[in-house]
Amino acid sequence: MTFRRIGLFWALILTFQLIVPAPILAAAIGQFTSVVGDVTQSRGGVIIKPVAKAPIQMKDVILTGSRSTAAMIFDDASTIRLAPNSKFEVKEFFIKDNTRKGLFSLTLGKLTADVKKFIGGDSSFEVHSPNAVAGVRGTGFEVIVGMVGGQLATSVTCTTGALTISAVSATTGAVISTATIVAGQTAVVTAAGITVSAATVAGAGAGSAVSTAGTSTATTGTGVAGAGATGTTGAAGAGAGAAAGTAGATAGAGAAAGVATGTIAAAAAITAVVVVAVVEATGSQTTTTHHTTTTHH
Repeated sequence: MTFRRIGLFWALILTFQLIVPAPILAAAIGQFTSVVGDVTQSRGGVIIKPVAKAPIQMKDVILTGSRSTAAMIFDDASTIRLAPNSKFEVKEFFIKDNTRKGLFSLTLGKLTADVKKFIGGDSSFEVHSPNAVAGVRGTGFEVIVGMVGGQLATSVTCTTGALTISAVSATTGAVISTATIVAGQTAVVTAAGITVSAATVAGAGAGSAVSTAGTSTATTGTGVAGAGATGTTGAAGAGAGAAAGTAGATAGAGAAAGVATGTIAAAAAITAVVVVAVVEATGSQTTTTHHTTTTHH
């Protein structure tokens, strides 16, 4: 009787494995921390409706519908949040000894990531789009993928740290060009290559240099005033020098503001176009208001 029960037990196990695809039985590499609206999780051909704390496994494909979001945390404490109308896949993820490898794909939509720094080993954490690769070790960034003017565009904004962006051929997968961006910069990848905006800090530096030149003019004016033959001439020279210095400082400040404003406006315009394209490409009626936070970078 005992042997018959053991045989029946193993028969049930084998039957269960035949019915349930192997990916369903795989180990979890993370979990959902938030699921809002119409979110689906595809695993081994099986469609799952995830909830908070539901496991995430390799090869999972996650789709967010209109007005829907999903947030995830992985075993290395890195987090990824998906905006509405996004398609995301966990290509590969593992941690072994001092090595972490994370490979993810964003086909369409927007994700926001906070990647924890992993020290030691040959570690990597990459987000791929059809025409770009963002590689990081520990940083915060946003990726938006959509169609702009009939061509695919990927916009990557670095919020903290630094990351490397590679433009890849959508047909061959070969790397076309590579650039590194830091916090405050946005890189837009198209078929033409990579366009990187100047960081806000770079604009401040340029403004400071111009302002310093203005101050130097004021000093020169004051020196000439001191060399005046009479008090009246000296006063006039001082006034002229001070006025020139003020004008120079004002010009420097204006240049600084112009550089910073121009940089922010350019980055905002590029990102806004990509965001609108994401919504148009998916046919969603959702307003783009929920994406506008990216324009502040």
